[in-house]
Amino acid sequence: MNPTLKAALAVMPNQTVREILHPKNVAIVGASGSEEKWGGRLLRYMVKHKHDGALYPINARATELMGLPAYATLHDCPGPVDLAILLVPREHVLAAVEDCVAKRVGCALCITAGFAETGPAGREAEEHLVAVARNGRVRLIGPNCMGLLNTHHHLAATTGVVIGSLNTLPAGGIGLASQSGALMGTMLSRGVDIGASFSCMVSVGNQSDLDLNDFFEYLIDDPKTEVACLYMEGVKDAARFTALLARAAAVGKPVCICKSGRSEAGVRAAISHTASMAGAWPAFEATCRRWGVYLFETIYDLLQGAQILQQGKRATSLGVGVFSGSGGGGALLADALEAAGLELPELGVATQEGLAAVLPATHRQLPLDFGMLNAMAVPDPDVAGGAVGIALDRAMADPAVGVGVLMLTTQPQQERVFEATLSVAKRSSKPLLFIQGAGNHGDPARKALRAAGYGYFDSPHDALKVAGVLAKRATPEPLAAAAVDLRLPDGLPTGYLTEPDARRLLEAAGIPTTRWKLATDAAAAVAAASELACPVAIKAVSGRIVHKSDVGAVRLNVSGDEAVRAACMAITAAARTAGVESLDGFLVTEMCKADTELILGLQHDPDFGPMVMVGAGGVLVELLKDVQLAPAPVSHASALSMLGALKSRALLTGFRGRPAANLNAIADAMVRLGTLAVASQGRLRELDINPLFVAGDKIVAADARALLAD
Repeated sequence: MNPTLKAALAVMPNQTVREILHPKNVAIVGASGSEEKWGGRLLRYMVKHKHDGALYPINARATELMGLPAYATLHDCPGPVDLAILLVPREHVLAAVEDCVAKRVGCALCITAGFAETGPAGREAEEHLVAVARNGRVRLIGPNCMGLLNTHHHLAATTGVVIGSLNTLPAGGIGLASQSGALMGTMLSRGVDIGASFSCMVSVGNQSDLDLNDFFEYLIDDPKTEVACLYMEGVKDAARFTALLARAAAVGKPVCICKSGRSEAGVRAAISHTASMAGAWPAFEATCRRWGVYLFETIYDLLQGAQILQQGKRATSLGVGVFSGSGGGGALLADALEAAGLELPELGVATQEGLAAVLPATHRQLPLDFGMLNAMAVPDPDVAGGAVGIALDRAMADPAVGVGVLMLTTQPQQERVFEATLSVAKRSSKPLLFIQGAGNHGDPARKALRAAGYGYFDSPHDALKVAGVLAKRATPEPLAAAAVDLRLPDGLPTGYLTEPDARRLLEAAGIPTTRWKLATDAAAAVAAASELACPVAIKAVSGRIVHKSDVGAVRLNVSGDEAVRAACMAITAAARTAGVESLDGFLVTEMCKADTELILGLQHDPDFGPMVMVGAGGVLVELLKDVQLAPAPVSHASALSMLGALKSRALLTGFRGRPAANLNAIADAMVRLGTLAVASQGRLRELDINPLFVAGDKIVAADARALLAD
């Protein structure tokens, strides 16, 4: 950041985000009478969805635009301007911002592109723009954005084309801050299709001044916003973002996020799109999971999940109540549950008794087939939809059902199904997702669900993805207090530690290691092996060798004095081949037999800080990539949850006759690692225990490496 911009950012602004999103007087700089131009399109939207305040079109060559007096410059506007929307060519943006400063405009919303997203020259121009604005106490949104929408304030300050097709803005409780203007418009358009409603939407563009966190904070505090949604390409201020996640969790406001940049290709696209740096996905995901965020793969999934959450529905388990008018459709849904990480539960005896009036004894378990319903059953006055409503109501009330998924096919009397769905949904606090698989024949149901603001899915795959996110969302967990008082041992060097020093670090944290001896030469190694009792493992000790096995500096299952000497000679030769002329010595350790191998470790993410890691260890680390991360420190309960989320968790619970592992002991080691990371105050950058031997109820670290910063 250049010094001029840094000084400018220290200038305290006049307007808050709330004031910016509720402006009284709005000016459109670059307004036009032609809707073929952005300035004309946005002016039309503002005229059509008029907010409570003055609207000033700015155009040097017009005296009237769309029935409103037009003004040559901002200075000519008869009243103060709270928000100025800039739709001028790139070369005129700086002058427009300078006019905003002269007019004492509260905020400039710059829709024009061509700045930081184009490269270094564009970034320099953008920084100058921000400096001018901030020195003049003008806030800046954008540049390179699509504007904003505040439905409850009747403010349509966006170029999104869908606004032109709306007679009224869809006012509701879903709020969105987005790093993509096009996806903001897409979410609005799809929302109109399914009956979703919104409090406000903001396209942040390049985040040159006001950024995603500023609007995220607004969404958390805004009483009109019931669900806060974010589309993200990068995290600009991770510490503030994390604090806001904690704040949302504390007030109980659901947060839904869709983030690009999970892959290298996605990261490159994010950088080129809005000049933002996408952080490492695993650390981001772990941080969000800690605070109970609903993470979605697509903006469409996010929208439909947010719509369900806005209705106050919360999944209570992974158990899915599957309902369909087609036996085949229900069977296919049931088959797909496992791939989505969901389960088909067994209905309890009381539920089956409640279904007796509408279903035969052979069909009172999930999936429920509406084709088997007794249409002559006595209606329940509390539930609409006749037998369909009774079946849905009784099954959704079962404790084993955490979320319901209903697939409607081309069956007759579809109105009974959607009437039953709406009726049962009012009685249940659990989500009941509606899939309309009937093509054009299903339009009446879509229309009714849209009118009710209920929503629907066109694809079973999409419905199960959303159900999975709702059901698997973690309970927010505040940062754990230190379980024990730990600190780094004295005298450890900086850089990569030798294995003996890494073992001392583990032992200081109370994590057991295999018995070991440090030998300065081959003779001392022979004595150490004799004391430990053979067979042993022998490893090179050198600060210049990080991955010992990669250079042949490890020998396993060594027995007898001559074999120990030969191993030391072979390790010395291998080290010389790798360019290490002399070793600090040899590490001699006992050999242990393990039922299972894990990797435990710490990673220091540049954005989110220390992360505790656990995964399948040994040779499986790179092959399976079966790991779980959580921000440090971790609680014992969180550590157990991470172990339970591993794909290889069966290896810890008695798979094929193996002894069950002591999960509490493993979790305790994870807690200690997290505490050690926090105690190091950022010095401990990496630590790997690989493998951690798990043998019955005992655990022991067989190898370790660590990196200490100054």
